[in-house]
Amino acid sequence: MFRLAYKSVKHNPKRLVLTAVAVALGVALVAATLTLTNALSSGFDKLFGEIYATTDVVVEQVPTDQAAGTGNSMFDASTSIFTQQDLAAIEAVDGVAAAYGGIQVDGTVLPNGYEPSGDLMSGTGGGPTQMFNWTGEPKVDKATLVEGAAPTSDDQIVLDVDSAPRLGYAIGDTVTVAMNDGVSEFTLVGLVRFGESNSLQGATLAYVTEAEAHALVGDDGFQQIAVVTADGADKDAVAAAINEILPDGTRAITGEKKAAEQASQLDDILQYIDIFAIAFGLIALFVGSYIIVNTFRIIVTQRTREFGLMRAIGVTGRQLRTMILLEAVVIAVVSATIGIILGYLGALGMSALVEAFSGDLFGTVTLPIDAVLYSYALGALVTLVSALLPAIHASTISPMEALREAATESKKPLKVRNIVGGAIAALGLVAVAVGLYTGIENPYIYVGAGAMALVIGVTLLAAQVLVPLAFGLRDVLTRVFKIDGKLAANNIRREPRRSANTAAALMIGVMLLALVATFTESLKAVVTSQFSQIEADFFALSTGGTVPQGAIDIISGTDGVDFVTTIALESAQYDGTPESVAVIEADKADLAYDYDNTPNFDQIDGGVFIGPDIQALGVQVGDEVTLTGTDGTATLQVTGLYNTEGDASFWVDTAQGDALFGTVEASQALVVLDDGVDVDAMQTTLSAELAQDYPLVVLQQPGQLAQLANTFIDLLLGVISALLGAALIIAILGVANTLLLSVTERTREIGLLRAVGVRKSSIWRMITIESMVMAIFGTILGMILGVGLGAALVKALAEFGFTTVAIPWVWLIVYTVGAAISGVIAAIWPAWRASRMDILKAIATDG
Repeated sequence: MFRLAYKSVKHNPKRLVLTAVAVALGVALVAATLTLTNALSSGFDKLFGEIYATTDVVVEQVPTDQAAGTGNSMFDASTSIFTQQDLAAIEAVDGVAAAYGGIQVDGTVLPNGYEPSGDLMSGTGGGPTQMFNWTGEPKVDKATLVEGAAPTSDDQIVLDVDSAPRLGYAIGDTVTVAMNDGVSEFTLVGLVRFGESNSLQGATLAYVTEAEAHALVGDDGFQQIAVVTADGADKDAVAAAINEILPDGTRAITGEKKAAEQASQLDDILQYIDIFAIAFGLIALFVGSYIIVNTFRIIVTQRTREFGLMRAIGVTGRQLRTMILLEAVVIAVVSATIGIILGYLGALGMSALVEAFSGDLFGTVTLPIDAVLYSYALGALVTLVSALLPAIHASTISPMEALREAATESKKPLKVRNIVGGAIAALGLVAVAVGLYTGIENPYIYVGAGAMALVIGVTLLAAQVLVPLAFGLRDVLTRVFKIDGKLAANNIRREPRRSANTAAALMIGVMLLALVATFTESLKAVVTSQFSQIEADFFALSTGGTVPQGAIDIISGTDGVDFVTTIALESAQYDGTPESVAVIEADKADLAYDYDNTPNFDQIDGGVFIGPDIQALGVQVGDEVTLTGTDGTATLQVTGLYNTEGDASFWVDTAQGDALFGTVEASQALVVLDDGVDVDAMQTTLSAELAQDYPLVVLQQPGQLAQLANTFIDLLLGVISALLGAALIIAILGVANTLLLSVTERTREIGLLRAVGVRKSSIWRMITIESMVMAIFGTILGMILGVGLGAALVKALAEFGFTTVAIPWVWLIVYTVGAAISGVIAAIWPAWRASRMDILKAIATDG
């Protein structure tokens, strides 16, 4: 059976080529993503390895994710928690040869001649800046001086060998660094290479003297201590000994374990990217399954006589079924192999493109074993499952029926298909209705499940819809396209299952695009509406993180500014769980922003407002909650409710914020101007005043922020649409594949049409009309489903602030026109083959 299956595929590759391409495209998406994330992971693994390879033991604060269950950035500077006495105590531990205090400075090295543009998206010339104190010990600095000298005075700095030219600096130049409290200038005195190859994943590396680092941070402590052990000392034993003398909340860990820990954290993040991309790969393969079903169904029909002869000489139905499934396996292996190659080449191209614009982010791009395994597994699974029903049908062919009848499609009634499809669609509608109208918790889950059932049900019912549609279209197509249109309508009506399955593949692709477009258009409407209700004239934001108090002082001290109010975001422990805390100026907050809170924040009265997630725990107004921040613990009475889902869990005034966290730094500031002040002119004035000392602070009007947010949403729509493009391409290939096999099946019919005088152009037009009708039918069904389900999803997410359903009319028009064009394109090859047939050979074809 395997030899027969292999020879069948080998001798008739043309009928399976588009099927293989469909599977290969879905597999390629999966393989490319897994390859890219593996390269990104290996690049950062190398980075972490080089960071900690020469450090025997790292002494640090216990990472937030271990102490509190939430993550903090692995690249951000932490709080200075070690004193000079801690450093001396560690140096005295047996097995410690030397210990060096580490200081990371929050700052951004600006490009030479940097001029603030006032645009939040303008950036500052690359990745983040990592600035440390220079110790002079290569094992600790992880960098080797390759040109110039090390920093010896407080006005000197060294940069890594790649960042200096990228930012426009040479030794002797004045380097500008934007700090939280203003701008500092240094003289560039040397260049260093990090590790072996200066692979910094796009970041900028800078070093200053220890004294200057202390001054910039504002204390004489250390954030981390690097320990070099004595020759022959056991690193784990030294780490354990150091742990015994460390203060609470800190730890000692070997460099190897720290590197592995950071790599593991990154891999946890990357796995979500893998899941996201694999989901789109599965969508593409799901659409491809319609092509596979159609292909094998047509092939089984065309080979009815062949199978009948095999049955007549003793081949069992089980052997026939096995042979068909083995053919599917051969196709799966070939197409998955092609997909893996395409995915790897795509990953190489994407990594080169990213590195051209963003620096060296990836390690060596190699094909990981999991990409190969996933690709073959998914390709085989989809192909085998799709070929199962046609294989079962082949195994039921009677030898005598096969020898008597021509190879035509089974004319089984649509009754069972309609009943099953109707039942599944009804269940889907019920689930959507339950999610929307019963007030059940997490309604979007029911809407999502109902949407999936509805799609499957409509797919099965599409054949029933297509039959009367073909009848209705026959007169219209006949009037417009004469006999060519009538023949096209009859061909569609003759095989409703095949035509419906072909249209359904396109329907699913368009449905997903329409759903995403409806959702994103509604999201844009919500964002625009929210920003239009803002009372503030400006938002002050910083591309470097928090908004410095000095910048706020400049803004508030400018004539024409009424007041400035800030909001800061922190994290505190509540009932053993880390929760987000917003720190506001309660007396001004509601004057600048229309918060959804009860009562207004000026009634907070030294207490706390709680968000929906805390309310869901049963906490009410009048209850007391205990919060533990970085600087203290406070028991506060709940004096109000904050009702918007997804924002901070707790809202406190600045007095309570200072008690919990010390002096908090503003995440953003809202600026309200005096009545009658020209907003545009004031934006220009304030931007100019901030440019010299605070070049990273940007002022944005609410409308500008809304436009920026909408740009991000459009970008998201573009990315998702591009990923769904694979499914659409597969669907178009499905139309072409069905027409191509249909042409082969109707060879004699087309020969007879040509014999009675039908021109080549008419044959071409007939097949093109078939293709366009199926494409437009699938597109319209997809748009109806996509817009309907997208609107249902928006309504189900009302608790998250979605209040408006917006229909993406422009996109719907684009999809309709695109469907017609894709129908014409899909028909080119089948129509060309049909019009080029030799008339006599076509008439002589059996069946």
